[in-house]
Amino acid sequence: MCFTGLLFALIYGIQGRWIDVAVLLLVGLGQVVAFLCFRTGYARAATSLVMLIAGVSAAEQVYSSIWWWDLVIHFLCTYVLVWIAWNYVLRKSPERGHLQTRQRLAICSVAGLVLAVVWEVMELLGFLLVTPDIHIPPLDTLTDVAVGVLGAALVALHKKSR
Repeated sequence: MCFTGLLFALIYGIQGRWIDVAVLLLVGLGQVVAFLCFRTGYARAATSLVMLIAGVSAAEQVYSSIWWWDLVIHFLCTYVLVWIAWNYVLRKSPERGHLQTRQRLAICSVAGLVLAVVWEVMELLGFLLVTPDIHIPPLDTLTDVAVGVLGAALVALHKKSR
């Protein structure tokens, strides 16, 4: 499961869909990082699947077909990306899992906010430099960031590394 992004990048490459190849290579990078950061198959598979669904959804224009899908993917992807980082922190410093809930919540929410803003900047750069087909109205950007932070906040429930 952890290398499926690279497989899909190859498939899109054969089809000459170079923007989709770039997106799926990012997915593949995230999957490899998840593979390295998690010890359990469940965590590796769950994070890999979420990233793969996000990448393939972009390549297959699912975001244009289902208006709310973008929100689901922002929520789930920010959750898994912050989970990867938080799991790494917990592996290096298990005592962080004993922080008060509000401290974990603050750490995870700030990490999610940073990731969500970087994601939106990448969408803007994609719109400006790659294709005007990327949907970036201000309300969409705001809701994407908000649901991303909510997804990241859920990571605060994790007290032990996986």
